Amino acid sequence: MNSIKTKVSLSVSTLLVVSTSSALAAEDILKIDKLLIFQIVIFIAAIFILNSLLFKPLLELVDKREKLTTGTIEEANELREKIELIIKDYNARLDQARAQALEERNEIRRKAQTSAEELLQKARQESQALLNEAKQKLETEKGLKEEKIKPDIEYIARDVASRILGKEI
Repeated sequence: MNSIKTKVSLSVSTLLVVSTSSALAAEDILKIDKLLIFQIVIFIAAIFILNSLLFKPLLELVDKREKLTTGTIEEANELREKIELIIKDYNARLDQARAQALEERNEIRRKAQTSAEELLQKARQESQALLNEAKQKLETEKGLKEEKIKPDIEYIARDVASRILGKEI
């Protein structure tokens, strides 16, 4: 237990010595002397000098850079809008050309269909005329053949009848 008391008393005495020396140092810091005034003057002079030589040019450079960046971005946005307008115009013209091509294709189809129908009608008429002509030819030839074979038919009919009847007719 004694050792604890000695340790506590030693700690308290060390704390008193340190706090006393700290109090003396704090007292020295709070004194205003010629050196402190000189340091304040140097600090203010350094602020003015650095402001004119370093900070103002640096801030101007940052402003110029900002303006260039903003200007470039705005220019890019304007170009993008122009490109979008050009693309819309191109698409509109392309749609118009497609519609015109579709209309022309439909017109060509209608003309071709009309032509095909006319050709088909003409072919039908020609084939009908040929058919009628062939029928007339056949009828004429039939009539001629009948006229030609009529005497033979009578002769054959008499011959067949006489053979069947057994006497001459």
